[in-house]
Amino acid sequence: METNNTNKSRRAHEREPYDSTIQFVVLYMETTDFKRVKSAGKIVDRSETGIGLLTEFPLEAGHVLEWDDMHKEDKLHIAMVKWAEKQDALYRAGLMFI
Repeated sequence: METNNTNKSRRAHEREPYDSTIQFVVLYMETTDFKRVKSAGKIVDRSETGIGLLTEFPLEAGHVLEWDDMHKEDKLHIAMVKWAEKQDALYRAGLMFI
């Protein structure tokens, strides 16, 4: 698994600190079953193309998350986990909007 510093150097857009709690749905395949799991997390930074997220859910690269926009009614955000790493009891992940 790559470290956060390696990922930061490969970013096309600089991330800025952000502090917001979100409720999201994780979409992923487990063997031959499609899973939809509700969870929550905290956005810790953002850019034009993605966000950094802390959550208790064990995110993995390739998972897709969707959540409602708090500022625009009926707008849905969708992002794919590009990288994730365990940090104590939480998972830190970098997501790219899709």
